[in-house]
Amino acid sequence: MKKIYICLSLLAVIVLGTACNNEWEDEQYEQYVSFKAPIASGGDGVTTIYVRYKDNGKVTYQLPIIVSGSTVNGQDRDIRIAVDKDTLETLNIERFSLYRPELWYTEMEEDKYEFPETVHIPAGSCVEQLNIDFNLQGIDMLEKWVLPLTIVDDGASDYQSHPRKNYAKALLKVVPFNDYSGSYTASSMKVYTYINGKPDNNARTTNKRTGYVIDNNSVFFYAGLINEDMDKDIRKKYKINVHFKEDGTLDMEPDDPTNEMEFKLIGTPIYSSTSIMDATRPYLERRYVQIMFEYDFQDFTYGGSGTEVIPIKYRVEGSMTLQRNINTQIPDEDQQIEW
Repeated sequence: MKKIYICLSLLAVIVLGTACNNEWEDEQYEQYVSFKAPIASGGDGVTTIYVRYKDNGKVTYQLPIIVSGSTVNGQDRDIRIAVDKDTLETLNIERFSLYRPELWYTEMEEDKYEFPETVHIPAGSCVEQLNIDFNLQGIDMLEKWVLPLTIVDDGASDYQSHPRKNYAKALLKVVPFNDYSGSYTASSMKVYTYINGKPDNNARTTNKRTGYVIDNNSVFFYAGLINEDMDKDIRKKYKINVHFKEDGTLDMEPDDPTNEMEFKLIGTPIYSSTSIMDATRPYLERRYVQIMFEYDFQDFTYGGSGTEVIPIKYRVEGSMTLQRNINTQIPDEDQQIEW
């Protein structure tokens, strides 16, 4: 009898083991289709993508499209992609309210991008790339540009888009970069208020200022301490265009042709570029760009009380420094930079 029990136990183990093995050979989940466009924790509901600005403004970004599941994709699939205006509008209202459209993300202009309507994922492949061709020439980074995409389902589809929020949609915030754009440390930039015709001695500072791409060798900043998040109709009046010349000097001029802020450059602004390898991580290159300048401008939008505006004049002087950490082990430039 004891031998019978042992034999029955062994038989049960074999049967269960076989069942388990067969089970793992089957698909454990649904093979949904999704974008690889993660949203940063605590972010604004969009996926920031960095694209290198080139001389002609044209650059291609590859967005992965994934067939999920525990087994390899077993059939050919043609995935349809479309622009999703509705989701972007919903995000803007939820993030910034219906009554603050000046803070909204702006849908990217149609002449600034091109992508195929379908992406073919062959059997045996779980990931293919959607090639998005951008034409960034003349782009105005005063706006917060977003390209909203969605995976299209229809009755004839041989796939199903992922049902989880954000998986079947990609709200791509497009940020072009060049060698001089990005977040500058600005604690060495001093801003003085004019009193009785000359700058006072009480300097104001800020920790960061952002340089936004104009072209391959130019960026723009907002003058002085002008808030980078204020109404764009106000911000555009305070744009200062900065062109980096080969001789180490800078061309700085107001973007506004009427120069309503009365921008006046003092002396010749200069810049320097250096790079060093990290002492503890030999694959990490640290690149620095420092710009030095002095100029006057006036804030003509907020002075006074009521409807009266009394312009306030400022002197801005000092330097700002951009640090960019480059992982030289990664071949793709947009990914090797530690943003």
